[in-house]
Amino acid sequence: MDCRAFPGPSSIKIEDLGKDIPLEASPNQEENKPSADKGKAIAASWVRFKTYQRRVSEYQKLQCANNYFKAAYQEVMRVAEEAGTWVRMKPALGSLDDIVSEFQTPALPGKKLESSVATAVIPNVRASEMVTMLMNVNKNWSKSLFPIVNYGEEYTPRRILQHLRNTDTAIDGVVQVYAELQLPTTSVPTRYFDFFRYLKEIMKSIYIVVDISSHYLGDGSANCNSRKRPSGVIIRERGPLDCEIIYVENVEVDEPRENMYSSKTSSNFALCANHWISTLLWKLRRDKSTFIDVKIDLHYSAGDYLLALTRSMKHFYMECFSEHPNEDLLSVLTNAEDPIRLLHNKTLEEFIGYVGLNSFHIQAKPLSVFHFLMKKDLQLQFRSTSNSDTEEEPEELFKFITDDKSNTISLHRKRVEEETRYCLQEATRDEYCSFILSKLINDDHVNFNIVSGVQSVYQKGDDRVLDTVTSGFAIMPDGPGGLQCDGSLITFLVQLHYDRTEGPVTLDTVREDFLSDLMEIIRELKEELVGEKEDMFLS
Repeated sequence: MDCRAFPGPSSIKIEDLGKDIPLEASPNQEENKPSADKGKAIAASWVRFKTYQRRVSEYQKLQCANNYFKAAYQEVMRVAEEAGTWVRMKPALGSLDDIVSEFQTPALPGKKLESSVATAVIPNVRASEMVTMLMNVNKNWSKSLFPIVNYGEEYTPRRILQHLRNTDTAIDGVVQVYAELQLPTTSVPTRYFDFFRYLKEIMKSIYIVVDISSHYLGDGSANCNSRKRPSGVIIRERGPLDCEIIYVENVEVDEPRENMYSSKTSSNFALCANHWISTLLWKLRRDKSTFIDVKIDLHYSAGDYLLALTRSMKHFYMECFSEHPNEDLLSVLTNAEDPIRLLHNKTLEEFIGYVGLNSFHIQAKPLSVFHFLMKKDLQLQFRSTSNSDTEEEPEELFKFITDDKSNTISLHRKRVEEETRYCLQEATRDEYCSFILSKLINDDHVNFNIVSGVQSVYQKGDDRVLDTVTSGFAIMPDGPGGLQCDGSLITFLVQLHYDRTEGPVTLDTVREDFLSDLMEIIRELKEELVGEKEDMFLS
């Protein structure tokens, strides 16, 4: 690795890296010291010399880091220019060819490269607000890009990189980021990243936020299976309220395992730049949802409560797919090769709780599957344990919906076995990944949190508080084409509860009960959308 210092201004001083210990003023002064003190003086001089060496070494590391950051900036701008975006030329930063060529090497054995570029106008978000969202990883970035970002955390980079602004005053901030990216299936491994993110103002009201894997600077985590090659977001103002962005995604990740998801994850489609932008726009629209078709009293804070609760539901749903789920909530009972994943839900006191999930493929358009499963999800939640259930449709009490109708949170009521049940459902329709998630709630829940506005734990902004009784579906297109793609990849997750008074439950019993639900769904999908002759298989 060539870490030659870049030819920069000579005003950068070693003292800027921390307090320096001064060297001896003159060798003549040492000669005039009493001989008894000479040994101490020589020893002290040696310590000072080693300190000086360390300062120079830190200075060189800083220049090396600056070179890599500049090269990453240049590489992101080059990719954006070659993609035909509004970037018209790459910056002239001197000779960085050695480093840039390192960014363009082939992937390592067992790895593959995924590169994509997308542009978009982000409404009602100024350029400075977009910058804040990207740089504030803990509070903004990880939440705005959930569920792609299942977990994200920023931390202060090592001390030497905190002085990076001394080499380039246009750099406005540097953070180190650990992130876990997850698709809603166990067939695609979680992607673990560790990278530096830095902000640079190119010119007034035009910014670039650059990501570069920390391994380039010798800080890579051994636990990370994925690397960020130079990626980033270029941002400029567009009118008084909006901004325009160019999203460059450039990563090195594991080759997919041979399964039905291989074609999807090999196509650079699953986590492409357009998917990131789509997720951000969905979140912005979702936050501005409004109520329609209201049939019950609603507190003015009901909307905030519903957004927080359903977000918590989706966090739990995604946690069930993690390679290493939260051990306080869940324990995995099946091995990684089993197409069915069974987990013990440790959080339930009234019941013995399990979670079952599986992914399967169907030759039908995701949009058709989405509409069918919205109804099927409610049937599963309102099903009766006896034969007294009727075909009566549940009553919809309200919709909390986005302006483009791509996201709907709705409350449904039905009389089942001499009691009134409520089901809260969120249905998210998206070109890249749609969700239908739901949970049963009781009268007290509705009256306290929705009608009366009593604040819940979900509204305190702590993403570690998960709603652990969520069930539902995720639907991904089997390749390009979005909602009109000819194939769908479906993941079904269901809660399985057993009465504690009836004694322990065997894993075989849990598996049989899950398979009963799964095969019923597959059979009905075949009858309604595919036809009996079509094949369907588990992952």
